[in-house]
Amino acid sequence: MHDHDAIVSAVHHAFLAIAAAALLALAVALFLLWRKRRALPAGHGSAAAVTTAAPASLPVVPLADVERTTDGFHQSRVIGHGRHFAVYAAGPGLAAKRMHPHLVLGDPGGRRFPSGVRSLAAVPPHPNLAAIVALSEGPGERVLLVQRAHLGALSLDTLLLADAGEDDDARRVPSLSWRHRAAVAAGAARGLAHLHAHGVVHGRVRPCNVLVTASSSFPGAGGAGARWKHAAAAMVTDYGLAGFLDHQRGDDVDARAEDDVYMFGAVLLEMLTGRRWDGGRLAEWALPRIRAGVGVEEEVLDVAPEDKAEARLLGRVARVALACVGNVDGRSRPGMAEVAAILSDVEAAYRRRDGAPVGGGEEEGDDGDDEGRLSGCLLGSSRSVHKADMLLRPPV
Repeated sequence: MHDHDAIVSAVHHAFLAIAAAALLALAVALFLLWRKRRALPAGHGSAAAVTTAAPASLPVVPLADVERTTDGFHQSRVIGHGRHFAVYAAGPGLAAKRMHPHLVLGDPGGRRFPSGVRSLAAVPPHPNLAAIVALSEGPGERVLLVQRAHLGALSLDTLLLADAGEDDDARRVPSLSWRHRAAVAAGAARGLAHLHAHGVVHGRVRPCNVLVTASSSFPGAGGAGARWKHAAAAMVTDYGLAGFLDHQRGDDVDARAEDDVYMFGAVLLEMLTGRRWDGGRLAEWALPRIRAGVGVEEEVLDVAPEDKAEARLLGRVARVALACVGNVDGRSRPGMAEVAAILSDVEAAYRRRDGAPVGGGEEEGDDGDDEGRLSGCLLGSSRSVHKADMLLRPPV
């Protein structure tokens, strides 16, 4: 009997010990949860609110609406072509970039736009970025809805090569003056820096993905006496699509910010020399001359500077290109924010030379003109006005 009482007492004490330990563990857990909730930033009501917040995503437009506003992707609505897309007028201020059907059908399973493309809505608007405003998908169809290009906007590669002729000895008159090129370079750099600041890598930095909007001082836009307003406005296009588009070719590409810097340096070299990148041969020719620092004006630049002050400005741009392309180790390359700061300073110096206000944003004028928006590809105005244009409108 005595042994039985001892056993019951032992079990009772063990139960009390276990219960006390459980209560202590619960108290510790509640205390830690209380401290964690106190540590949350303002505006977050609970840990659950943090974990359930979904990233911004591009809106999806029904494919039937896109087809109606482009007349079933009719040839008469085509306003541009590219390696991956055909571009259609799709309403006031909007264009539809339709991926070539053979690229979509050649993708096993008809892959949808990946989450990386959908999340581009999280990038805040910027005057030097062409907005991607929506997506549309369907069997065998992938469509990007982008803002329409400004009237007269051209891709940078078109402007750089516009005067190339068969006669190499013929004197060329560049479409872009040095002040225009400085503004385009600075604007494109600011657009890329904005992307990088928000965690997005372009992955396809090339002259064809930089849109240039002519101001009144462009050749043929008012004559030699046209009033100076702004050298030029540049917009970076087709950003954040590298992994998706290169997947269509079977490439395994991991785009990095330092690669954007390298290829932006390649674009700068093309703008300075008036020559093609040619698979890197341009760098092999130009970089040793820039490093030497002697005869850059005569040997590297395609047009002689007006004076020594302009030569110094262009020398700064050449050294930026050298820093971007000449550093084999990507970690040694400057960041796009630093590149944009230097080129913006060069742009400001040109504005001072011309007596224009330093700073400011986009060009004056063209207010309220829906066709005066910039888009993410080489676009022009639509060739006709359709009732279907009213189906799609730019976002407010």
